[in-house]
Amino acid sequence: MGVKQNWAGGLVVTPTGVVRRDVLVEGERIAALAMPGEAVSADWQQVDVAGKLVFPGMIDVLQHGFDLNLYSDATPDGVPDSSTKLTARGVTAFLPSIGCQPPAQFDSVLSRLADACEAATGARAIGIHSEGPCFNSPGAHNPQNLQLPSPELAKRMLDSAKGRLAAITIAPELPGAEAFIKTMKAEGVSIHFGHSQAAPDDVSRYVSWGIDAVTHMYDVMRTLPPDNSGVHVFSLPDALMAERHLALGVVADGIHAHPKLVRILAQLPVDRVFLETDSMKYAGLPGTEFEFYPGYFVTSAPGKAVRARDGGLCGSSLTPEEGMRNYIEMAGADLVQAAHAASLVPARVIGRDRDMGSIETGKLADFAVLDPKDFSVLQTVIGGRTHYRRDHA
Repeated sequence: MGVKQNWAGGLVVTPTGVVRRDVLVEGERIAALAMPGEAVSADWQQVDVAGKLVFPGMIDVLQHGFDLNLYSDATPDGVPDSSTKLTARGVTAFLPSIGCQPPAQFDSVLSRLADACEAATGARAIGIHSEGPCFNSPGAHNPQNLQLPSPELAKRMLDSAKGRLAAITIAPELPGAEAFIKTMKAEGVSIHFGHSQAAPDDVSRYVSWGIDAVTHMYDVMRTLPPDNSGVHVFSLPDALMAERHLALGVVADGIHAHPKLVRILAQLPVDRVFLETDSMKYAGLPGTEFEFYPGYFVTSAPGKAVRARDGGLCGSSLTPEEGMRNYIEMAGADLVQAAHAASLVPARVIGRDRDMGSIETGKLADFAVLDPKDFSVLQTVIGGRTHYRRDHA
């Protein structure tokens, strides 16, 4: 039997409300949410979190880099290093992500990144998100590395990732996409719509193939010119919002999506919106210039977008807890909405919501203790074990 802990007196952010409860943790899972002061035996360790917020651990499903690490480098220590440092941000799980890789190196990058995920000991590196290589609009990705989807490519990616491929972003209008998507879905990979030039009227058909989510809503999505008829032109973002069961990812830095657009998304049902950082190397650190791929130089700025020398967007410098706070401020979201967007919806999108994403009985004890005044992270707990504690918490 594991250690028994009583996280007592906190304001617990659950999927349905903020309630004062004691969180009883036995081993690595939540045993119960008890009324404050409810009698427990003497063998329960008391942890006083009175007056503090107990928030579900944040899950970032699109993160290309953090601190000094860029995951497409696929170094042995990159993911483990981020895994440790992300706990200070309230993150309990993440998907290290890669962009469109050179075809000759793609298999090796996936293989090495899978091994790096295995070595993570802090926030759970629960799988790889391959953003690409099957794009119709490359955005900041190297256009020379684009590939057409096929079942053969899907199988090669799955094999190279050694069972660690958790999500892939694809433009579904490309020839061969339906078979590619169905091959991936059969292996439990989450399919994300992105970098697409799809006709809005075709979106419902593509979604029916098994698309689960949208990568960075509004970004790399063509806007259509008015037709001078006086009628609003049905756009790709409109078509994606119209799909009632499609989860929409948003980068809440105020740059990738205008704050008012984030506010519009927040008016959808809480199971429709999730936060992702799309963060790059140096996220969480002072801004600096670096080479994203050979000859393509970009500059990061704390809490903001990463931009190329020509001004184009190339991911963000956002950290997950900054995104959560921005969502509350920009969208007027409450803590329950923020918890869905930062934790539960990402967990559902990648098929892990039975174990992760919310503070509920039976789930993994993955949560962060936040200061109720500014939502800064005081402690982070993963599987019932404290991985981060702020010195002056």
